[in-house]
Amino acid sequence: MSLIDISQRLKPFQSIYNFRDFGGYAGLDGRPVVTGTLFRSAHLNDLGDDDLNAINNLPVGTVVDLRHAPERQRQPSKWPPQPDRAMVLTQPTNADRENEKVAPHEAFMVNALYSADDARGYMLNSYQTRPHDAGFKALFSDTLNRMTEEGETDTPGILVHCAAGKDRTGTLCALIQGLLGVSSDDIMADYMLTETAVDIEAILQPAAVMFEKRYGRAIDADALRPMFGVEPAYLEASLEAMGDMETYARDVLGLSADRLNLIRTRYLSH
Repeated sequence: MSLIDISQRLKPFQSIYNFRDFGGYAGLDGRPVVTGTLFRSAHLNDLGDDDLNAINNLPVGTVVDLRHAPERQRQPSKWPPQPDRAMVLTQPTNADRENEKVAPHEAFMVNALYSADDARGYMLNSYQTRPHDAGFKALFSDTLNRMTEEGETDTPGILVHCAAGKDRTGTLCALIQGLLGVSSDDIMADYMLTETAVDIEAILQPAAVMFEKRYGRAIDADALRPMFGVEPAYLEASLEAMGDMETYARDVLGLSADRLNLIRTRYLSH
């Protein structure tokens, strides 16, 4: 169960969508996951001065940017403002993708999105394949290892984000929560909070207009809706693909038992 109020979980930034604390749930042996340390959000490209100052005051030492290279190039993050403020983790360069002009989900929307069923099918497939995609595996592994690299007495804060802060971010945050012993019901409830944090209906039509302007192809807002929202079946596809999270972290991501124990020591309250 959530051990903090929703008002403590959702952060009222004006220029960052979907910013929230994904700690504060009952974890392993009933120990609470720490709060004020594990954050998730959408991209950081539109930061205003007030929000820039606010995020600077958070104890974030690592930013995990799950976006693909074309997204990062088109909408570069405005935080951290200096490289020494926080370490930024991104996917390693993939020779097969280095010449891509758009991210995979954008290519799908340009070339193959015609209906809500198309969109939902794409989302289910992307969630299902993500845990075993080479780029995401490398970045997930880097994140977990980074969570153990600070000084022994530190609780290093991390901010996980992608473009919308719900899909790629949702998979990694679910993994972190699962390794900390958060229940499957709480993991799903936290994932679904995007419905509370973001007015999806309000952004659908502007998104359709932006998409047509950028790519020269009109897509009905109803066809876009499954890609802009969250559905339990989406995250369930990632969870099923990972299976037992400790086994996945050990055998697929290479996380040692000592590092897993250190993650739990640092991110579970005593």
